[in-house]
Amino acid sequence: MDDLVHALPTPPHGVRRPVAREWLAAGGDPELEALVRVAAALTGAAMATVNVFDSGQMCHLGPVGFAAAPSPAAEAPCTVRLAQGGTVHVPDTLLEEDFRTNAWVDGRRGALRFYASVPLVPPGAAEPLGTLCVLDVVPRTLTEDQLARLEDVAVAVVAMLERRRAATAAAATADAADEQRELTELLLAELTSRTEEMEVRSELLQTVLDTIDVSVVAADAEGHLTLFNRASREWHGLTLDPAMDPRDHAARYQLFEADGRTPLAVVPLHAALAGDPVEGVEIVIAPDDRPSRRVVVSGRRMTSPDGRPLGAVVVQADVTADRAHRAEMERVHAELERRGRALEREVAGRRATQDQLAALNGELQRMLLLDGLTGLANRPCLDDHLGRAWRASRRRGGALSVLMVDVDHFKAYNDTNGHLAGDECLRQVASCLAEVCERGGDLVARYGGEEFAVVLADTDAAGAAVVGQRLVEAVRALGLPHAGRGPDSRVTISVGAATVTTPHPPSGAHPAGSGAGAAPAGDTATTVLDSTLSAQVLLQAADTALYAAKSAGRDRSRHVDDLPAAPPAGALLGVPRPRRR
Repeated sequence: MDDLVHALPTPPHGVRRPVAREWLAAGGDPELEALVRVAAALTGAAMATVNVFDSGQMCHLGPVGFAAAPSPAAEAPCTVRLAQGGTVHVPDTLLEEDFRTNAWVDGRRGALRFYASVPLVPPGAAEPLGTLCVLDVVPRTLTEDQLARLEDVAVAVVAMLERRRAATAAAATADAADEQRELTELLLAELTSRTEEMEVRSELLQTVLDTIDVSVVAADAEGHLTLFNRASREWHGLTLDPAMDPRDHAARYQLFEADGRTPLAVVPLHAALAGDPVEGVEIVIAPDDRPSRRVVVSGRRMTSPDGRPLGAVVVQADVTADRAHRAEMERVHAELERRGRALEREVAGRRATQDQLAALNGELQRMLLLDGLTGLANRPCLDDHLGRAWRASRRRGGALSVLMVDVDHFKAYNDTNGHLAGDECLRQVASCLAEVCERGGDLVARYGGEEFAVVLADTDAAGAAVVGQRLVEAVRALGLPHAGRGPDSRVTISVGAATVTTPHPPSGAHPAGSGAGAAPAGDTATTVLDSTLSAQVLLQAADTALYAAKSAGRDRSRHVDDLPAAPPAGALLGVPRPRRR
């Protein structure tokens, strides 16, 4: 299949899209590949992929059923109806004018016959950044329910790609916050080691602290606040109060544990002042008149060069948006997993139903085409096969033969042995006939009652006579007792054969006598029937020969060519069937 579809083409729009580039980072993501596999399974298509448009190229994410590489947009199937918007469903590309001349359909690059896609439009975008496609090299028609499920998978793909893109953006934001926090910590470390210089340059320091978007709080050796920068004032809605008792800090500034409900037991600033490590402690600031903030706190104790305690400082970074985004992504991921499991269950259920329907259809076909007693082809199957063989013979030229077979004295067999034994006799005779006529193009069918018919394609009159005699001898060799005719009698058959020969066309001729028992090359088979007549006349002629075989004593085969005065072919249409005995 990779040889057939080397690489799928790309949609138009050569504009560089930053979002598309961020979507491309999802290549190789197991979750995306699982969604693509679900799309293929839902539709039964041999191939599926997520296409992303980028700078005149179409890149493939999570391809299923083919090896993909970025390809140009000029001849892409995805671009044929992209401007129309909505889901595209093309059961057979050769039947659609706008698809039939596409390079990936007409054989120049590939031979796609089935195509369906759903555009992938991110929230707030005016045009799609890609498509979810399912493809196949054979025609395929999707139900409305399958199209709806394919659209569901496309929604899940967009959500997954957007989640991946948002997570990347959040990581970049977190990295920037970490860099800012590290910069601030370096600054505070420098300030800690140079306390005297800080006092001299306090105005510059205050300007810097009021510029950054990180809360910085400091206290003296007794725990009284000495620094409360702009971010701290905005987050708490309060100003610096140096006279406040440190024991009131948690309640006054409304500090809570990470759960957002439990009052904070140990203030990070106080822990740093006591010399305890403070690194990445998560707390919640929840003023009554302002939105609550989730912050991560790091801090350290400050000492003079001689080891005298000077106080402590903490840095608080706002991670509220990051945590909310993370929680939302976890919720979306859980929902996607739930929907994925539901889709997998639905696909499994549908597949089981399809298997059951296929089995029932196969059984129905068998019942419609096979005789229930003998397991041979039935009369409708015979008529269809003979009609097709007749038309093929007329097109290509050559010989077509039909044998009519009748079990001799079968009524007496039934009267003597009973109908159950008669049924078993017919089954054994049918099996014997099928073993003799084992060539691939031959057909043995139950014509009705104790009568059978054999169709021999590409078999002339001489070959038909040989096969007829083999059938007589094979049934005779079974040695089935026939008590209705005497103690030593055995079940036998009579066979009548007829052949029609059509001249070969001037060019591309096929050998006429290539069938079982065919005459040697160069021989000309005798033709009783005019080739312009119908297949039913051929059956009637074989029936006439069968009557002659029975009249001649049964347990033998006769070809209509060999009758002393064979009636004209057209006259056979009005001849009533003789009675069998």
